[in-house]
Formats: sequence, C-alpha cells, structure tokens
Amino acid sequence: MIPSPLLLISAGIIGLSLLTYYFLRSLFPTRLRLKKLKKVGEKEGQSDFMMKTFQDLIRQLKEKEEDLETMRKAAEDHADRVGSFNEKILQSVPSGVLTVDCDLIITTFNKAAGSILKLSPEAILHQPYQAVFEKNGKMIYFLEETLEKKQDMLRQECEINRPDGKKIWLGLNTSLLRDTEEEMIGVTIVFTDLSEKKLMEEQIALKKRLSMMGEMSAWIAHEFRNYTGTILGFSRLLEKRLTEDSEAKEMISEITDELSAMERLITELLSYSKKREINATAISLPSLIEKSIQSFAENKRYTSENLRTTFQNALPMIDLDPTLMRQAFSNLIQNALEGIENEGLVHVTVFRRSSEKVQIEITDDGCGISNEVIGKVLLPFFTTKESGTGLGLALAHKIVLSHNGHLTIESLVGKGTTVTIVLPIHQKH
Repeated sequence: MIPSPLLLISAGIIGLSLLTYYFLRSLFPTRLRLKKLKKVGEKEGQSDFMMKTFQDLIRQLKEKEEDLETMRKAAEDHADRVGSFNEKILQSVPSGVLTVDCDLIITTFNKAAGSILKLSPEAILHQPYQAVFEKNGKMIYFLEETLEKKQDMLRQECEINRPDGKKIWLGLNTSLLRDTEEEMIGVTIVFTDLSEKKLMEEQIALKKRLSMMGEMSAWIAHEFRNYTGTILGFSRLLEKRLTEDSEAKEMISEITDELSAMERLITELLSYSKKREINATAISLPSLIEKSIQSFAENKRYTSENLRTTFQNALPMIDLDPTLMRQAFSNLIQNALEGIENEGLVHVTVFRRSSEKVQIEITDDGCGISNEVIGKVLLPFFTTKESGTGLGLALAHKIVLSHNGHLTIESLVGKGTTVTIVLPIHQKH
C-alpha cells in the first residue's frame, strides 16, 4: 500500500521537528541546567562578595587602627603638655606645695617648698612624711588630723625647726586629695613663710612697749637727776672746804666721780626715752656708714684689719635721719668691736634687698651670744658687760624702728654674731 502524499508530508514535518529539537538542545542548556549554572554562579558570586567584603573590612579596621593610634598619640601629647604645664605652674607658685598618698609617702614637693624648708626636693620625694618632719610635731599633727577627720584644715600657723637650725613660722592649709571618682588618694599641704610677717608684728608690739618704757624711764631719769644734782652740788662744796691733806677729800672725790658716772647714765637714759621726730633726707648709706667707721679708726684702737665694708654697686639714695642713724650704726659697730677684743673682724655689708628695701649686715667673728641671752640683748638696761649701761643696742633698735625698719640678731657661740637691719628706701609721710 503506497502511503499517501499527505502522510509523507506529515512524517517529514515531524522528523524535521525532532531533528531541530535535538540540534537546539545540543546548542543551548535546558532550563534545569540553567538553574544549576545559576546556582554555581551564585555560589561563585557569593564567595567573591564575601572575600571582597572581608578585605574591605580588614582595610577599614586597619584605617581605624591607624586613626586610633593617631588619636592615642595626640591624647598622650596633650596629656604630656597638660602635665608639663601643670608642673610648670606647680614649680612657679611662691607657696610651698606638698602632697602625700594614703600611705603617708611624699609624692609632690615643689621648688618653693624646698626653698622655705631648706630641703632638697630630690631627697624628699618618695620618703615617709613622719621621717622627714619627725622634729616638727605640729606638721605631723595637722596631717593626721586631716586624715582622721577626713576634712580640710584651713589657716593653721606653727613654728618649725629647719635643718639649718633656724626657726620659722608657717601658715598652712591642708586638703584631701581625691581622684575622678571622689575616692581619697592622699592629702595636699600648701604653706607660706610667715616669719617676716611675724617679725613685723613683734616689732610693732615691741615698739609700743618701748614707747611706754621710754616714758617711764624719762620720769625716773628726771627724778634721779634731781637727787644726784643735789648730792653732787653738796659734794663739790664740801670738797672745796677741805684742805689738801684731808683724808676725807679723797673720799669726796670718789663720790663725785660716781655721781658723774651716774649723770652720764641718766643722760643716756633721757636720750633713749626722748621721743624724736625723724628729719629724713635722701643720703648715701655707704657714705654714712663710712663716717661711722671713721670715728673708730681715729682712736687707733682698730685698724682696717678689724673693720671691712662691702657695698653693692649702684645703691639708691635712702631717706634717713643722718644724725640718728649714724648714732645707731656707731652703737652697733662698737658692740661688735667689743665682741672681737681687737683681734677679729667686723664686716659691714650693704645690699639692695628688694625694689623698696635695703639690708645692712654687721657681722663679727667674736665669741657669740648664747641662746639664753640673745633674746634679751635688745631690752633696755640689759648688759653682760661690767661697765655697760644696757642702752646702746636698745637705742640703736629704737632708732631703726622709728625709721619703719626692723633689726634682728643671730649668733652662734664660738662663731660670731650678725646684726641684720632692713630699712625702707623711702619713708612714708
């Protein structure tokens, strides 16, 4: 049976379609294969993405680390600058600053503290507080009170002994030292030297006492002069009536001599008690001192080997009463010369202490003055000399006080004595 043309055509079309299908399948992946390829591609893309993301993260971390390092260095530099600045402030303040930790170990000791207490900061730092101030109980007491009561102590005053043997007055405050969380980590002590202030207060009080004593001395001197004048007058009349060979004449002569000595004492007493007005004028202090010294050189008891002077260059003219101050310098130099007994040295030094004051130091290398006596030598009528009246130093002191200055005496037995006078350059009217 011969197939019909229509059937043949249909079979050809079907075959051609199958061939086309397989041919195209060989050229292009199937949908399933496309899905598989897509998954593989996604996995490969994800891996690349994760790797890239990780690398970006590492890079960013490195950049942050570098930024943090830069910030850390900047913070350290700032802290160093702040610390250095604070240290400069600490070392520049005129008050002494001392800090201790809770174990009472000294952690801060600035330059002013070392200057006031005459202690080396390098030797004091990291030392136990009690060991450093064991001879000054008040300093330890104030610290212990602050720690025990856990409260600040304001405006305390105490006298302490320095290593150089000098006693000074301190005005101090104590305060608790806390960290940023308000926990106590130690104590801060801030102090100033009140010695000069105390000295001025003592000088003012002494000036008042001496004024009262002077008024009393003047009354006593006048009364004594009345009595001695009467006795001296009768003694001279009696002496004239006696013959030259009379045994009583020698006795009358001795009475007259003693009365004359008493008259000199009364004259000195009246000179001390007399209230004098200061006639200040601008003069050269070195010139005035040289004139005072010249009077001792003229009596040939002393030479240039006994008396020396050192004057700072360009000293200003100073307002003084030349007559009174020359008397004061003469009394002080005389006292120093008597201390060396013609064998030692008296050295007068003058220099400018500040913009407003000058300082005069009269130093001798004599026998010195004991601690029991030195506190009394400026008092009227006190003397350790057989022929002394006890008014020379007292009068010099009074003259210095009347010029708004102050006078102090320091001495070591067997080493010598230094009289220090501080005077204002200009007198306030």
